Amino acid sequence: MRWTRKAKIQKACALLPGGDVLYRQIQRRYGRLNPDPFKRLPQHAAMLRRLAELGFRAEGTRCLEVGTGHLPIAPVAFFLLGAAEVVTVDLHRRLDIDLTTEMIRRMVEASDRIAELYDGLVDPSVLKERLAILKNLPPADLRSLNVHYAAPGDAARMPDENDTFDLSFSMTVLEHVTPPAIAAILTEANRLLKPTGFAAHLIDPSDHFAHQDNTITRINFLRFSEREWQRLGGNEFSYCNRLRAPDLERLFTDAGFAIERRLHTVDDRSLAAVKRGFPIHPDYISHNPEDLCTTELELYARPRTHAHH
Repeated sequence: MRWTRKAKIQKACALLPGGDVLYRQIQRRYGRLNPDPFKRLPQHAAMLRRLAELGFRAEGTRCLEVGTGHLPIAPVAFFLLGAAEVVTVDLHRRLDIDLTTEMIRRMVEASDRIAELYDGLVDPSVLKERLAILKNLPPADLRSLNVHYAAPGDAARMPDENDTFDLSFSMTVLEHVTPPAIAAILTEANRLLKPTGFAAHLIDPSDHFAHQDNTITRINFLRFSEREWQRLGGNEFSYCNRLRAPDLERLFTDAGFAIERRLHTVDDRSLAAVKRGFPIHPDYISHNPEDLCTTELELYARPRTHAHH
């Protein structure tokens, strides 16, 4: 589907009463909304491997997820890895009970694949024991897994005490959050994390319309001014802040984090387009081509300063 058409459908749904339900039905029928846990688990396992290299293990930890979405894939995976508790926070209550129940069933059925994916990251006896709990779980009973779904909730204003989480993480969420809200979420994460804790975030700074429309590059949205982009693509289902990698990294350091590891993936097709003269809006010309064309970003950070100490 052409991106302009998809943007119009999203805008129409955003304006209608009950539009979020309608948009979810459209996504389930034509989009990528389905109960497959493996659309996310390989990324989650890769994140855990990077964290393991920095000294983090999930067993016994308390984790905070920013942005649950429709499926609690990562929180359930953390349960399987032996986490003591996962708090998952979302502004909107979008978790789908039916899809979650089916997702859990598929995870139980694919236990060998999960064991392979997380090999070396979890004690096999812990995984086996937790898979057995998952198998006998009543439909989408997340509380029995010590997964607490806080929605509507605000990750920038949490009720928890200082220094009570081992990990704050998100998976392709921060690109959908306004810059002031990211700053507030990261400042709050700094307060919540133990001095030994980590922040780990997978960010997708690409034009999300390009995921389904291959006639455009993954930096297509950098042609437009902020005002033009909000008119064309801005709505509650597809807001993208269009921040580039250095802007995002600055938000982390400004919030008191030391970035321990950063991984950038530069999109070759977008880079070739820039070199051929793809029209970048003046708002972005201070960035070098590699930063403009970074379409996957992973940031792993530790609290450098605790604002409350």
